[in-house]
Amino acid sequence: MSFLVTLLTSTPYILFPQSLVGRLVGIVWWLALAAFSISLLRRSSQYNRPVQDQKKAVLGGLLFAVPLTSLFFGLHFPSDTILVTGQVISWMLLSALPWVLAAGILGPLSAAGLAAFSGLLLALWNTHNAFTIVEFPLFAIGFSLAVQQRYRTSFFQYLRHPFVSALLLALFYPYIDLLNLVILVDANLTTRIEMGLLGVGQSAIASGGALLIAALISEGVARLFPSMWGQRDGIQLSPAERSLQTRFFFRAGPLAAIIFVMVIAGTWVLTKNAYRSLIRERMSNIAGLAAEFVPHYLETGGNLINRIAADPRLRESDAETLPIILAEDMRSFPFFRRLILLDKTGNLTAKYPALEYDPAIAPPDEQVGIQLALNGVPSQAYSIPADLPTQTAQLSFITLVSDESGEMQGVLIGRADLEGHPLLQPLWSAFEGLEEEGGKAILLDEHGRIVFHTASDAAFTSYTSPISDAAGFFEEVEPSMTRQYVYYQPVAGQPWVVILTMPALRAPPFVLGVIIPMLVIILLLSGAAVIVFRFGLQSATHSLEDLAVHAGNLAQGHFDATLPTERNDEVGRLNRAFEQMRLSLKAQMEELNRLLLVSQGVASSLELDEAVRPVLQAALDMGACVARVVISSTVLPELGGNGQAPIRFGLGASGEAFSSFDEQILALTRQQDKLVLNNPTRPRLLTFDPGAPRPQALLAAALRHENQYYGSFWVAYDQPHIFSDSEVRFYVALANQAAIATANARLYLNADIGRQRLAAILASTPDPVLVTDQQNRLLLANPAAMRAFGIGAEWDEGLPVDQVVAQEDLLGLLKSNQEEKSSIEVALKDGKVYSATASSVVTDGQLVGRVCLLRDITSFKNLDSLKTDFVATVSHDLRSPLTLMRGYATMLELVGELNEQQSSYVKKIIDGVERMNHLVSNLLDLGRIEAGIGLDLAMIPIYEVVEKTVGALQVQATQKRVKVKIEAPHQTIPLLEADQELLLRALYNLLDNAIQFTDSGGQVVISLEASPDRMLIKVRDTGMGIAPVDLPHVFEKFYRGAQQLGKTHRGTGLGLAIVKSIAERHGGRVWVESQLGKGSTFFLSFPLRQLKGGSASEKTEK
Repeated sequence: MSFLVTLLTSTPYILFPQSLVGRLVGIVWWLALAAFSISLLRRSSQYNRPVQDQKKAVLGGLLFAVPLTSLFFGLHFPSDTILVTGQVISWMLLSALPWVLAAGILGPLSAAGLAAFSGLLLALWNTHNAFTIVEFPLFAIGFSLAVQQRYRTSFFQYLRHPFVSALLLALFYPYIDLLNLVILVDANLTTRIEMGLLGVGQSAIASGGALLIAALISEGVARLFPSMWGQRDGIQLSPAERSLQTRFFFRAGPLAAIIFVMVIAGTWVLTKNAYRSLIRERMSNIAGLAAEFVPHYLETGGNLINRIAADPRLRESDAETLPIILAEDMRSFPFFRRLILLDKTGNLTAKYPALEYDPAIAPPDEQVGIQLALNGVPSQAYSIPADLPTQTAQLSFITLVSDESGEMQGVLIGRADLEGHPLLQPLWSAFEGLEEEGGKAILLDEHGRIVFHTASDAAFTSYTSPISDAAGFFEEVEPSMTRQYVYYQPVAGQPWVVILTMPALRAPPFVLGVIIPMLVIILLLSGAAVIVFRFGLQSATHSLEDLAVHAGNLAQGHFDATLPTERNDEVGRLNRAFEQMRLSLKAQMEELNRLLLVSQGVASSLELDEAVRPVLQAALDMGACVARVVISSTVLPELGGNGQAPIRFGLGASGEAFSSFDEQILALTRQQDKLVLNNPTRPRLLTFDPGAPRPQALLAAALRHENQYYGSFWVAYDQPHIFSDSEVRFYVALANQAAIATANARLYLNADIGRQRLAAILASTPDPVLVTDQQNRLLLANPAAMRAFGIGAEWDEGLPVDQVVAQEDLLGLLKSNQEEKSSIEVALKDGKVYSATASSVVTDGQLVGRVCLLRDITSFKNLDSLKTDFVATVSHDLRSPLTLMRGYATMLELVGELNEQQSSYVKKIIDGVERMNHLVSNLLDLGRIEAGIGLDLAMIPIYEVVEKTVGALQVQATQKRVKVKIEAPHQTIPLLEADQELLLRALYNLLDNAIQFTDSGGQVVISLEASPDRMLIKVRDTGMGIAPVDLPHVFEKFYRGAQQLGKTHRGTGLGLAIVKSIAERHGGRVWVESQLGKGSTFFLSFPLRQLKGGSASEKTEK
């Protein structure tokens, strides 16, 4: 195999069969392939992609690439197809790439066109086979359909991979190519098949190899550009999923094909082995015949030459008489063709016939034999070239001519031909028969020279193949790439060898004589089987289609169409089962329709007597003479009157006559859910009054719903009746409906009572109450709310809350999505101030609305205002006396020396005055802050304020051994717009509070956290913590928790209230998180920038 640059160096032509019949068959087959390809293109038109813009460029590039890939760059190797086309086949490596890419990108039509173009070029310059032009489009269409299809089964999913499709096509290609080659050859059927088998191998490698290389490249293109490759439509059902017949043939077809191939292949192998054995046996017989005749021939020649040499006349006659004697001896012994007599010096004495002979120019082997004879060697035989070019080699028999005393007198030479010798006639006949069948026969002498060959021009040439000492049969390949059988047989007793050869035909006539009839029989049987199975499956599938139609009718609620049930086979049994199912479904649908009417009647009313009436009527429609529902008085006391007798509902002519059984059945169904009495008198479960009518059949079921027992539902027949399973199920379903009706009635009564109670409570409460839904629509407003907001008595439920509430703060509270409770103070139009508290209503994790309660705090606000004014006045009036008291107390030491007790009294006076002064200062600060005096705003570096506060309290912390630590973020802390004095006061109070309530050895941490619009200050201590009961009140004025009530911690209860007021004045807020025994964390949040044009306290963070 060698690399090939281009095919253009060879002459383009296309071979056609020479005979008229061959041409007609070839044309018909060519047109059949073309028609089949066109038919496939029409059927696969949906897989063709529109050739627009980018696709046009792709098609143009692939069209330009066809000549380059088809005529350039390949491998060529001597092929067996030399017997068919007289040329060598070349494997053009990329010849399939353009149409393979077009098959996946553009569709089957473009791929077929490019493949036809490529096939034409390869047919002219490579294969010289006209069928190549139609083979390639056929495979291009098949490949395109394989990679473009969108069937969902796993087989078709694998088939969408280019390499898998190409591999299957490459396996299928040799069969099409073999048929094409058989049609192309002009010969008998045996020769056609033999030539086809010789040519298909390399041709399949060339085409299949190019297809696989193109598929590998296409696999990469499909992965790199998935949007361009194949179809992107939805997944479809495969043909096998849509039809049972198709599924059967789809699954049985490959199995049948495998069996067919295995049978043919097995028969082929067996018959070919038998043929090989026959050939071997025949060659063995011929070789055995040759091995038997050749020694006999040599022995006979030696004996006859010795008898002639013993003739005394050869020693006694003169030179003129000797030729006559030799002629007589030849006639007496017609073995030799020539006799030559030499004297004892080796000179010619006589010869017959009188042909030219010179011992000096005799063949070398004969000269050696003469010399050995002159030296006393008695008898010899040598193979020498023939005298005439038309003959094969001849044998030279040499012996001594001696007198009576044994003294050598001369040398006698007898020459005899091999070919045509009468003694070897049976052997020549066998060789001729072998030659007629294409075989060859060869005889080798002791020097390995060919002394006989059926091809006369090879006689007396050297045999170049290895020579063995043992017989053997083997197969070898000749230089012409044809195989042949060789039988090797050494001649016993002689250093000669017999070699026989026979062509090893790939399709011997013997094998074809067995295979072709078997193939025809199998094809006929397969066709008959397909027809039989098709009609058989068609009958079954028609029955299934009928069942499918009936199933569709059942699915649509049509239960009147019947199925034939006369057949007794599987289809008949299936029809009967289907008919039984239809009748059962029809009965069930009628039962469901009755239950649907009952359920609709039950759901149409919440009044119990109206809700159970459809249940009772449905029971009477089933044939019962009476139907009753008995409700326990403890379940619905509102309807039970005295609470002792059960509640009864009944229909039927015998209702009153059978009502005496109500209490008994109610007691029985309390113990068991279902009671079926086909003969009520036999089990003795019921007590019958003498002379009273008795039911002939009775069925009772307990009324239970969500594990709650409500009562009993029962029906009775005045005629003997056996309850079927379907009747029992129906009556139990009616009992369930009655239980649902009872449960609904109970829920309705309870809900109505609860609604009335709630309405009374809301009407009596003096506080306004508003309820809204998740869409901020007003659902409920009590009379107090209607008065407060001016809502008329005829307001519509679902009114938007914006049309009712005008206060923005209250609207924000009602529309908030916060789940926790939140409160604000709001002033309404009537001049009253309300504390509005709203909380979310959450059901199953979903917000369904808000409830807002407004409490009138007008009087409390007035009292608080009076208290504030009083405290401010008192505090101002106390400041001067306190200053005077402190002054005089400090001056007592100047009057005279005080003793220890006096000094202690003075110190206590000064401490009390200081505490009073601190309290007065706090009250005044709180009053100033609450009075709304304007803020002195400035851009403050918060970190410096924190450091200043820590520095002011560091001595106090050190004395108490409390560690104070500041934690600030690594990034730059933004400036805070605030009143620096108030901010410093708030931080001072928080830090002083934390140090005061942290035990010795504890720690207080101040941390800063900045967000885009807010500043958060945290003061965390490790102190005693705050009790949960105190947490809601820690920021109230004058409130002191349980911890502060002891003597250890004293305070005014105003520090945290001042912090809260400062935070709210800046639009921020303060809150605390604490746990007893672990410490507290106070959070102080400020906006980075204060709002302009209004008080920040009005926008305090909620």
